Amino acid sequence: MRIGIFEQNKSIYYPDEISFCFNPIPVKVQTDNQVTVIMTDSQMTFTDTREPFGGIVKFDISIYLQSFFDVNDKELIVPKTISVQVQTTDDTFTFTTLVIWGAMNIGEVFNPSRKIVWFRRFPFTFSMYISPSARLRKRYDKNKYEPLRLDTGLLHIDPMTLFGNAVAFGVVRLDEDIPTSTFDYTFDNTFRSVGDGTIINRLVIDDSECGIYLRWIDRHGFYQYWLFQEGNRSAKSDMDGERLYWEYSDERYNYTGVNRYQRKTMQKNIKACAVLVDQSTFSMLMTLHSSPLVDLYVDGKWVPVNIATGTIVDSGEDLQDFEVEIMLPEINSQKL
Repeated sequence: MRIGIFEQNKSIYYPDEISFCFNPIPVKVQTDNQVTVIMTDSQMTFTDTREPFGGIVKFDISIYLQSFFDVNDKELIVPKTISVQVQTTDDTFTFTTLVIWGAMNIGEVFNPSRKIVWFRRFPFTFSMYISPSARLRKRYDKNKYEPLRLDTGLLHIDPMTLFGNAVAFGVVRLDEDIPTSTFDYTFDNTFRSVGDGTIINRLVIDDSECGIYLRWIDRHGFYQYWLFQEGNRSAKSDMDGERLYWEYSDERYNYTGVNRYQRKTMQKNIKACAVLVDQSTFSMLMTLHSSPLVDLYVDGKWVPVNIATGTIVDSGEDLQDFEVEIMLPEINSQKL
């Protein structure tokens, strides 16, 4: 958290430059006055007013910041810069924070160096946070590094715009004075530095054309992609609605107990596997199970799907299979 001077001789504690809206985002003000917090992104505005208790006013603005995001299946989710104004009758304090649609957990590293498999035959982006002080360079195959200019913030980048002529791989190198950070709950919701301030994204090209292609957003707001090998397909049917009783008779008798349910439902699932992936890839694929937004690429369009719940076992081996079961949209049928 950051700290500032408020009402001349008191303090205000407020969020870091980067915030994750599914973590607590506290604002603490030392004051004996009523405090109003106004949050805006220039299109929407939320206001919260609270009274002091023991000379302190506390807010958790995370629920408001979640409301700034319009989550749909047509556009990738991008961070929002939110302006926050803290007001009393004696003072006004304003700050901004870049809000990411995600959450950090204890010990997780945000924006680390990583190897990324680029499935070039399919729609693809890679996510990367770029600070205003960062120096960017790129290279591909046997070429030397050259300067690269990109916007700042958390970006979802199409590698074709950077490495359109690459054959085997492309590299984006980010150098800055601020080291990469890991999340720490020990004292407050903040980050501690790790690494040396160099972040390298190495994109290894995969020209495979067949398989089950998934896209999802991970806990840090990064989009991930993987082309799985297709396994068995299954279908489970079930009864739905009321049981409707029917009159039935033949030439001799009338019968009871003849009935039909109003509707039948059918759920189709596909099993898929990533074969012999390394530890870092296995960990990345595990984020599928914590993502509320998973899409399957079908006939040139992204279709929302779900991932079946279950237990994932990581054996710790250098190479292991990662299996997943994809729940397709429910089959539509008639209803009585």
